[in-house]
Amino acid sequence: MRVVLFFGGNGHSSARLANVRAVLDRMGPSAPFELATLAYPGFEGRPSAAGREAFLDACADAASGVIARDDVLVYATGIGALFAVTLRAQRRIAAHPLILQGPVLWGLEHRWMPRIARAGLAPVIPRLLAWPAFQRDFVRRHFVETPGPEVRSGFFAGYAQCAASADLFRWCGPSWLRDVERTVARDPGTLECIELWWGGRDRVVDPSELRWTERALGMRWLERTFAAWGHYPMIDDPEGWVRAVATTASVGAAVRIDR
Repeated sequence: MRVVLFFGGNGHSSARLANVRAVLDRMGPSAPFELATLAYPGFEGRPSAAGREAFLDACADAASGVIARDDVLVYATGIGALFAVTLRAQRRIAAHPLILQGPVLWGLEHRWMPRIARAGLAPVIPRLLAWPAFQRDFVRRHFVETPGPEVRSGFFAGYAQCAASADLFRWCGPSWLRDVERTVARDPGTLECIELWWGGRDRVVDPSELRWTERALGMRWLERTFAAWGHYPMIDDPEGWVRAVATTASVGAAVRIDR
């Protein structure tokens, strides 16, 4: 059975994939793929990494047991896309087909949360995410379907349990991006077989942000838009998400870059 290795974004928790796992469990032996996730340092109560490179080292180590297989599709969402692209550029994960869905990449230089974090206000961000009024507005704005109480609670608990949140907002900035640019310039072939997925109702990130990434790396990736999706299709539409991933996994997502 093919394995989908999932790189979650900041604050990722097991609750974000609960709906998908329920779908796969109901399918039993006919499930089209096995879902594997990374044990990030600093996520869901785990100790934080000492720094950016230690964080990436730990991600590469956590992925090593899965990426050694041949039948792997890597799926990264949000800021997890930067983790996956960085490790791929550094050749620390194999060149398996890679899907970046709603990726937060070079837009990090422009987004307000990373900017206030780099200005020294990173500790404020977890408190903001724990504020009930902020949570209500976030759910209203960013979910296509209102998640059930258990999933919603687990979603925000992920930020509370993610000691790395503030660190990531500080680390994911110009210095990290310049390092990736230099790495890719030396070895551009590392970023082949990548496909971009967008939600037509995504209010977290939209395709316009990708233009900054394309200019920085000097390349274009194939893009697909799912009109009914928001930023969290694995929560909003788990059946549809499983179908889309299964279809792509079955053909190997053999997408190459147009340079």
